Amino acid sequence: MAPASSRRRRRSDTDNTDDDHDETHHGHRSYADDIGSSKRPRLEQDGDHDVTPEQPHQGKVNGAPNGNDMDNGFQPGAIVRVSVQNFVTYEKAEFLPGPHLNMVVGPNGTGKSSLVCAICLGLGYSPKHLGRAGSVKEFVKHGKDTATIEIELHKRPHHRKNYVIKVQIRREQNNQKWWLNGKETSHKEVQRLIRKLKIQVDNLCQFLPQDRVVEFAACTPVDLLRETLRAAAPEEMLIWQKQLQGLDKDKKELEQATHVDAETLKNLENRQQGLQTDMDRIREREEIIEQVKNLKSALVFAKYSEARTRYKDAKERKKLAERSLRRLEHDAGPSLQAVNEKQLYAQQIDEATLARKTSLKNAEDAAKKLARDASTASDKLKEFENSLDAERKGFDAKRKELAQSKSRITALQADIRNQPEEFNPSDFNQKIRGEEHNLRELEGEIREVSSQREEVKNKGKTMNNEIQQVESNIKSLETQQGQQLNFMRKNFPELATAWAWIQEHQGDFEKEVFGPPMISCSIKDERYSDQVQSLLQGDDFTCFTAQTKNDYKKLSDELYRVQSLSVVIRSCAQPLNAFSRPVSIDEASDLGLDGFAIDFLEGPEPVLAMLCAEKRIHQSGVSLRDHNDAQYDRLVRSGRVNSWAAGNQSFIVRRRKEYGPQAMTAVTKNIPPGRFWTSQPIDAQEKQEMNKRLAELNGERDILKQQYRELHEKIQAIEDRRTSTHDNISRLKSEKNALQKEYQKWQSLPEKIESEERSKRAHEQSMQDARKRMVDIRYDWDKAVLRRAEIVLRHKEAIENIRRAHQALLEAEIRGIEAYSDVEGLKGRNSHIMQRLDAEKEILQQATDDASRARDEGNRLSDEVQQVLEHEPEKRELFSQLCENKSSQSIQEEIGGEEAKLEMIHVANPNIIREFEKRAEEIDRLTRKMAGSNDQLQGLSQEIDELKSRWEPRLDELVSKINDAFAYNFEQISCAGEVRVHKPEDFDAWALDIMVRFRENETLQQLTAHRQSGGERAVSTIFFLMALQSLAQSPFRVVDEINQGMDPRNERMVHERMVEIACREHSSQYFLITPKLLTGLRYDPKMRVLCIASGEHMPREGRKLDFRRCLNIQKGLTAASA
Repeated sequence: MAPASSRRRRRSDTDNTDDDHDETHHGHRSYADDIGSSKRPRLEQDGDHDVTPEQPHQGKVNGAPNGNDMDNGFQPGAIVRVSVQNFVTYEKAEFLPGPHLNMVVGPNGTGKSSLVCAICLGLGYSPKHLGRAGSVKEFVKHGKDTATIEIELHKRPHHRKNYVIKVQIRREQNNQKWWLNGKETSHKEVQRLIRKLKIQVDNLCQFLPQDRVVEFAACTPVDLLRETLRAAAPEEMLIWQKQLQGLDKDKKELEQATHVDAETLKNLENRQQGLQTDMDRIREREEIIEQVKNLKSALVFAKYSEARTRYKDAKERKKLAERSLRRLEHDAGPSLQAVNEKQLYAQQIDEATLARKTSLKNAEDAAKKLARDASTASDKLKEFENSLDAERKGFDAKRKELAQSKSRITALQADIRNQPEEFNPSDFNQKIRGEEHNLRELEGEIREVSSQREEVKNKGKTMNNEIQQVESNIKSLETQQGQQLNFMRKNFPELATAWAWIQEHQGDFEKEVFGPPMISCSIKDERYSDQVQSLLQGDDFTCFTAQTKNDYKKLSDELYRVQSLSVVIRSCAQPLNAFSRPVSIDEASDLGLDGFAIDFLEGPEPVLAMLCAEKRIHQSGVSLRDHNDAQYDRLVRSGRVNSWAAGNQSFIVRRRKEYGPQAMTAVTKNIPPGRFWTSQPIDAQEKQEMNKRLAELNGERDILKQQYRELHEKIQAIEDRRTSTHDNISRLKSEKNALQKEYQKWQSLPEKIESEERSKRAHEQSMQDARKRMVDIRYDWDKAVLRRAEIVLRHKEAIENIRRAHQALLEAEIRGIEAYSDVEGLKGRNSHIMQRLDAEKEILQQATDDASRARDEGNRLSDEVQQVLEHEPEKRELFSQLCENKSSQSIQEEIGGEEAKLEMIHVANPNIIREFEKRAEEIDRLTRKMAGSNDQLQGLSQEIDELKSRWEPRLDELVSKINDAFAYNFEQISCAGEVRVHKPEDFDAWALDIMVRFRENETLQQLTAHRQSGGERAVSTIFFLMALQSLAQSPFRVVDEINQGMDPRNERMVHERMVEIACREHSSQYFLITPKLLTGLRYDPKMRVLCIASGEHMPREGRKLDFRRCLNIQKGLTAASA
């Protein structure tokens, strides 16, 4: 059956009728919250509650002294004090635990688990370790902005004072602020201190809150080993385990890589062997290629040698030609002297001609420049003429403006002589203020009368609503639902308020929200009303039913947070047809039942489904007749119906399956008359009073109507008077503005005349300035005319210079022609000598060109030789030998022969040699790598063996101690338990297995979250945690409600073992949170019991509740009665 959820404001007066009835989840708000008092324990001290290291904490716990003896038995890091303010359900509370076992007891909902939450959050851990709220702001008490937690931890031996950690949780920012020993600090500093003190709130073996109990059994064996080592082993064992896991992982990765490398190496070697034949041919081909390459290089050396020889020959021919030319020139010297002198004269004439050409060009350039200057001077003259025209036009405009100013001054002087009547604004202002005063008085009257009218109108609306409500109430008295609504308004006003809001906002919800069953449901046959109602409780008649989670949340937020109403909200996720009766109608009749409660109720299906989920009305039998013993026994033996109402009595049977079919208890109660779902006669007196009230309200409404009409007419009359007054004010203001404007215009005339006089003077000054500028422009124009005339004269002179230069050039050119004619004549007479000289010069030039070409070719070949030697300097001797006594032609023939042999050798894959050599390098690399990997593997194996030899024995020793204690605990309840280490090859998979056996005919089975029952898991968990107690590294341990689901025998045995172990000397601090206690449990002087009292009747001052005093009184009464 799916759980139904509800949210309550008060705890029910009676407990649920079935042990497995916690399928229904209830949320509730404390009624004490609404009246400003706390329902949580107040363990307060007489004095300042803010304890700092400079002020050690002193006080009492339930009357027990709490002073210096608190330090006795506390381990470093143990909790000395926990104080909270505005935290979850606490307004202000303080806990002072002992150094050994601390039992925190109290009924459900009193805030025991809130202490666990305070320890977790106050020590800097996240809410996720609680399995509850996701953010810290949700731990702030409803209606408060901040919450404060302060935890005092016992000091370490070398410290003088205890550690005090304080944290403030702010709801709005959803963050925390930290203090350490009274000084503000960071969260990291608090965490650093917690680690030093070996506190492990994140370890389920040390800190097991109520909402994470099921996680412990669900822990994987690997996680359980890790958490056990954290809880009970020295720190170095955890370090060794991580090192072993890391080394083992490295070893496996290295082994895998080595295996891959070995396979790769084997494959490469096989492929290399198959290519050996091809490699032989390729090497032969490579040798031929190398020989051809060497011959080509030797060819360069041979060509260079031949080029040097040719250069030496050409150089020798050049020297012979030079000597022959000098000898011929010496012999023909006298004949050539006249020719040379005439040639020199002709060259001089050429130089003179060139100089005169330059003079002519300079003269032409000068003339062109003067022509440009003349054009520029003419343009300047035009600019001066344009400026002069512009000044003349401006002068004429200023002269016209001056005449206009003079005319305006004459007109204004004539106006100033015509003075208007004197204007007195004070008379007008006084009249206007008088009218405005009247207007304000009228508006005040209108506001006053309008306020009276609006008040009467509002009274009328209220009166109409009240009349409608009274009329509706009179009509509702005649219906059963109306009677129930009237009953609800009288007896449950907050419920009526909530139902009215829901009806008004029904459209805001996803699905319909149903009203309380007292009005939404009814009894089909009123004879069964008392019996059906006896199976329900008060909240079942007054709860609202939401059909979706969003509607549930929205309704809860509105009614609880916004309106702060004390109502109950429920929901049910399953439809009505999901709830089936335990037996058929015929079988029920045979058992003496008329049917089941659901058969006698009618109403909306979601409401009926909610009642089935909450109170199992589909399984609760109903009978009008009383049952005799036989019928009762038959119903009990059937085991199918555990609650029923027969005649005037109701019966509830509780069964404990773990003790066998005969283990049961029965509760019998008399059925009181039902308060709901009953037909009641109409209350005549109440109806008469309502009719009387209706008549009174109608009379009052008539009076209000008359008052409203009178006030409306009065307002209308005042409005007419206000309009008239407003018109008078407008008329007076218009007259005042016209007269004031005329008078102000006359007053401004002197200022206007003065302005026009200034304008006239400005115009006169502007005319004077214009005259001066025109004179200056004329002066500049005259200068420009003279400048242009000067340039024109200079240009004329430049033209003359051009003519003279041209004449001189013509004269020089004529003389040059004559000189060259003489040279040609002399050359004709000595032509045979000149021909010989030309021939010798041509021979010399040919020899010079041959030598130059041979030198260039030699230099080129020398560069090629240098390049060859730069790339292969070691082959110098080889190249010399190859070209020794050989011509370039013979070497070229050798190259052709080798290339012919090369063509005879074919290779299928030309890249095979590169692949062969690359593969050879890879084989060499892998061989070296595998040798290194094998050495590394050997080192890792040695390191693992050495580390394992230290870690494994200590692990076995630790697990053996835990197993001994765990097995002993199980022997005490006639069961068996074992803790063992699972040791596979992979260190990451090493695990801790918890094996248990609860029955004689079973074998040991591993503890899981599903194999054992809830009670068996609880027993196994607490026995395992008890086995860790003597080995605990943490200064304290917390277990919240671990005894849920245990039978009394096991619970008593577990408690005795827990007291025995936790109260031993040098044992760590232990917190056990439990909502229930058996009687006669074992007690030890070293244990401390913290009782949490809560409820609506708690005194406002918590210190007034002294449990030691209550015990003394009880002892006195017991002694007196004896």
